[in-house]
Amino acid sequence: MFTKYNSLNQILAYPRMRAYLDVFYSDYLLSLFPQGMEDAPLALVEAVGQNPWDEPFSVTVDQLLDAANLALEVLQTGERSCRNLWSGEEFAPETFRQSGKQRSFLLCPTNVDDGETKPCLVIVPGGGYFEVCFSGEGNPMLRFFEARGYRCFALRYRTYPDLYPAPQCDLAIAIRYLRANADRYGIDPGKIYLLGFSAGAHLCASMGALHTMAEREVDRQIGGRYAGICAKPDKIGLGYPVISFLREQHEGSFQGLTGGDESLRAPLSLENRVDASYPPTFLWTCMDDSCVPPSNALRMAAALERAGVPHRLRTYPSGEHGCGLAFRKSAAHWSKEFLDFLENTP
Repeated sequence: MFTKYNSLNQILAYPRMRAYLDVFYSDYLLSLFPQGMEDAPLALVEAVGQNPWDEPFSVTVDQLLDAANLALEVLQTGERSCRNLWSGEEFAPETFRQSGKQRSFLLCPTNVDDGETKPCLVIVPGGGYFEVCFSGEGNPMLRFFEARGYRCFALRYRTYPDLYPAPQCDLAIAIRYLRANADRYGIDPGKIYLLGFSAGAHLCASMGALHTMAEREVDRQIGGRYAGICAKPDKIGLGYPVISFLREQHEGSFQGLTGGDESLRAPLSLENRVDASYPPTFLWTCMDDSCVPPSNALRMAAALERAGVPHRLRTYPSGEHGCGLAFRKSAAHWSKEFLDFLENTP
């Protein structure tokens, strides 16, 4: 396991590590590391490094270690695997910049031998449907919710230039795969929960309303492998979500998902797709979010209220967009609220 006594170069020298960091981390985060300190201990680097936003550089270092150690669990210890659910083969990170189904995978635990059956949480990071941001909204969530008794999986779904309904199909096949393999992973097939952020939250929310469409499209492409297995999640968590493409929208997510197809603007505005059968939903947002307007979460909560769907909305005064676990923000308690919602909402 890598620690803050290691250097950036020591991490990058590990076989295939750079390819996995392309997926689990981000190039722009690596570019923030001070030049000339590539061989210095990370504990020293975090003391002098700077971010262009209001956050200690230790967060960037911690995210690097999270990503590198996650890669070790795939490459070295075998504690996790990256499964391409379309081919059934191991995901090759060297292909992730291409288009097509080879870009998607479900990050799964492999050492499930505790004899317990646990609820399942599928984590779906954001990225505007142009990328999938594992570093802040994937890797830390895995660690946090696994420590609280959940079997956690993380989805890398297809993004631009792959368009709708490709991401929805990736999430649908992941849910159906998990229900079909519940015994293998020690999960309760009636407790398949989703947790998404930003555009990933839009993807999760769309599965609450569009799962039947996604099931049909998956079946059309792969036949009856998961025939009769539902892709509808049992509960959904949405962090600073993209919801609407009609007003106060995040236009980048609309372009990334649809390529600008105006005929999809209304059908994929999810506040219009809620009915009484929609899964119970937890939503949270920061009121100073200048990227995705907080009105998206409020509008979805209003739709859930009108339909009589159990839900909980939490708004926080600050935290901006993309704050993840938000430990240093006013939204720091969202995760506790979400866990309470999962455990106590019928």
